[in-house]
Amino acid sequence: MRNSLGIIEDRQRDVVGNKSTTTPQLDIQPAERHEMVIAANILRSSADWYRPFLDEKDMAQHDVDETWGETEFTRRQFFIGRAEGAPVGIVSTQSVGDMVYVGYIYVYDHQTGRGFGPQLLRHVRDLTRRDGKRGMVLIAHPNATWATSAYVRFGFERIATTREQVLEWRAGWLKPFYEEGFELYQYLV
Repeated sequence: MRNSLGIIEDRQRDVVGNKSTTTPQLDIQPAERHEMVIAANILRSSADWYRPFLDEKDMAQHDVDETWGETEFTRRQFFIGRAEGAPVGIVSTQSVGDMVYVGYIYVYDHQTGRGFGPQLLRHVRDLTRRDGKRGMVLIAHPNATWATSAYVRFGFERIATTREQVLEWRAGWLKPFYEEGFELYQYLV
């Protein structure tokens, strides 16, 4: 549905008060190298949410520094979602045979709960289908209930819970990305 400014909006229910709200439709485009500073800022905005339960060595994947963008941009495809021109979230993908690995999916901490995360996932799902892939996978910590519940609502299923099971996927393909305690989720298109 288009609003008076011509912006496509999704009708959603507000969690508090159950009143009708509107969420602007994201404009999701591939990130350019110079935009990785935006991706880093989005990741850092919620890094403290993970601190209570993440192994300290894994915090570097959330509380990222300036070199993070240089490294990650060369090995993943990043997309930035913008609402009314302002960046609100990012998602990254990597092709793994007939599957797509969603390495990062984050929304600015002050933009959570507005429906932007599912829009980013739908974008990746649509790309997955377009490219003839079988599905998507991602890893998430069970204590990050804000994330895991959103993935399950979207249609992901948890398929591996132990370190060994997660690292068995695709003969250890996830080893460079694994964080202690994380579980593997899969969505088939």
